[in-house]
Amino acid sequence: MWRFAAARAIGTSHLKANLPCQDWQVCEVLENGSLVAAVADGAGSAALAERGAEIVVATVIGHLKHSLGKRREDFSVVLREAAALARDAISAEADREGTDLRSYASTLLAVVLSPKSGGALQIGDGVIVIRDGGGDGGTWIFWPQRGEYANTTFFLTDDGALDRMETEVFSTDITDVALMSDGLEPLALHYASKTVHDPFFKGMFQGLVKADGCAEISALSDSLEQFLSSERVGSRTDDDVSLILATRRNNEQSQ
Repeated sequence: MWRFAAARAIGTSHLKANLPCQDWQVCEVLENGSLVAAVADGAGSAALAERGAEIVVATVIGHLKHSLGKRREDFSVVLREAAALARDAISAEADREGTDLRSYASTLLAVVLSPKSGGALQIGDGVIVIRDGGGDGGTWIFWPQRGEYANTTFFLTDDGALDRMETEVFSTDITDVALMSDGLEPLALHYASKTVHDPFFKGMFQGLVKADGCAEISALSDSLEQFLSSERVGSRTDDDVSLILATRRNNEQSQ
């Protein structure tokens, strides 16, 4: 059974500017053993970015759960539907509030893992990392998407966003998954070699693999929040950070 820890923390630049945390994340383990997870990172320049990220995650998670309840396994289609519904939900909110769609700009990372198969979707930066039963280390699913200029990316509210999204489907061999917003990329990725920094993930997953129980391990989520708010992270990024870690390994499979 899957168990997970999840947390987010406000970046130092947002604290100085008196801005809220513009990341949002949700992870759930369902009764049938499926895992759904999503992370959204609101654009720092968007006035209602935190609300956009919240709408995106809530809509995507809701559609994934509904689709699993219908026993759907066409996850590339399901994930794209979820993203389209999230964009529609933001558009409806903007119409109600009389605001611009771009005020809710947000990236999106999403994962669904059923007992039979799984899938992932991404638009924008941040990264999804997985580990399978036969692998020695983690592998990214999509390399973070970069915009035309430095420190820019793409958002679900962009024109043509649904065409720019990337999806991937995979087998049930996945034992570990991590989703994180772009603030953690410097700790998690080697940019030059385009590889995952395995020591970071091994350390992050160590306590989760050894933990008893299933679904959220609340004590580890609390510890994760403390880590994300620490000087170790703050010295590498001033951005908001979000991280979801989920595993179905046990202590005997920890190597």
